[in-house]
Amino acid sequence: MPSTTSPMPKRSTVIVASLATVMLVAGVAVTRFTGNDSRSDRPTDHQVAAEPTPRPPVAEGTPGPTLERAGLDVGFSDDEAGAVAAAVSYSTAAQRWLYFTDDEIRAAVDEIATPVAAPRMADDIVLEVSMARDQLGESSGRVWWLVRPLAWNVETFDGDQARVAVWVVTILSAAEVAAPQSEFLTVTVDLAWLDGDWRVDGVRDHLGPTPMTGPQDQPWDAVPFDETLAGFTRLDGEPVQ
Repeated sequence: MPSTTSPMPKRSTVIVASLATVMLVAGVAVTRFTGNDSRSDRPTDHQVAAEPTPRPPVAEGTPGPTLERAGLDVGFSDDEAGAVAAAVSYSTAAQRWLYFTDDEIRAAVDEIATPVAAPRMADDIVLEVSMARDQLGESSGRVWWLVRPLAWNVETFDGDQARVAVWVVTILSAAEVAAPQSEFLTVTVDLAWLDGDWRVDGVRDHLGPTPMTGPQDQPWDAVPFDETLAGFTRLDGEPVQ
């Protein structure tokens, strides 16, 4: 039930609620490697040649994803629909970062980023997720961490480059660590067609648009939040940890 019938959150819950910010940053860390709004330099022919064997072609009319590599969806079509599918998938990749080891994060980043962007992108995500992972590990209950796309808009598309904005909502709750909270972000993903797939080449994000809660809705504490969701299965099939 709502927290109106339960004790106020512990002081530690309120303090570490800022952890949500860390996780949200990790969620869009796929974009922080450039340090500004410009995309990274395009890879050289040598770098492209050093990439793994090209992925199988995507069937005509199928935007993807068609494969999973290193725990992330890959394999998108070389058209606008494929760019949209890739942007939606990559902008919500933070859904899985929390449950990956550092090595798994680096392997996943190699699959979705350009060679120029991948090293710094991996370093940023590993640093931010490790901080969040340590703090969330102190929770006495399950951790609810959800990142979901809501809508998208193609800003530019020219065949081998695309820019797609994705409206995303994140939800975080962990008993004694983070009070239940949500945040709405618009994540703009720059994509480059490389090695037979769309890869992240730059990202920016900004808050909102953010709706108000319903007029009869009340804040919840983490324990009743989790108890009420007992028995529920996440739509992606992943267990709540």
